[in-house]
Amino acid sequence: MNTKLTLSKEFKKAVREFFEYHPAKRVNRNLREVFMTYASYSLDVIPLNMDDIIWDIQGLMELIDVAEDETTDWPEQ
Repeated sequence: MNTKLTLSKEFKKAVREFFEYHPAKRVNRNLREVFMTYASYSLDVIPLNMDDIIWDIQGLMELIDVAEDETTDWPEQ
């Protein structure tokens, strides 16, 4: 995707506030646990768009990994 995206001040503020109150490492761990629990109970009925779900969850987790690296000096809750 070569489209230049602009992040508004409101969006930046919301992301910053989110990670101030929700430590990235904890969010990633909880997201992974919820997804893996869901996936393990859904083995008999796999959604048709599971490839998209996995792709999006993986991308979100990678984004949160970056947030964790960028917020190492922030206090943990």
